[in-house]
Amino acid sequence: MLLTSNSVLMSLSISAIVIASIGIVIAITSIDKDDLIEYEETYVPQTRDVYVFSQVDEHIEEVGKIPPDMFSQDTIVVRQGDRVKIHFYNLEPVESQEHHTFTINDPAYKIHHDINAGENSLIEFTASENGIFEYICTYHQPTMRGELVVLSLDD
Repeated sequence: MLLTSNSVLMSLSISAIVIASIGIVIAITSIDKDDLIEYEETYVPQTRDVYVFSQVDEHIEEVGKIPPDMFSQDTIVVRQGDRVKIHFYNLEPVESQEHHTFTINDPAYKIHHDINAGENSLIEFTASENGIFEYICTYHQPTMRGELVVLSLDD
């Protein structure tokens, strides 16, 4: 009799597992793909405030025409569609009258801000094109340069 009770219990357990599995398969296959789209994350463009300062590397002595000047940030990363606000500061002493520029020559952005010692400038644009774009100071090459990295919405 014990063997028969165990057999019945085993059969019921197997039946319950099969029915539950069929229910799961039906539930998964009946999900409409369009229903999933509303749950996907969509990127909302942000306003990115970036602060960039001119600086001098105290450990580098000017050799010939190679200046010790550099940007405080050599990489700026944003996403396509972001509003970018670059707060650019020339920290040279006012009496030096030394100019610095923040320049992107690529036609996608075409930015050129030239500021005198002790001045600052707000550079605003929308990151409409993805890619890597070099920014430079036109007065202090080859050392004063960086990259604007605009990630695509697919990244």
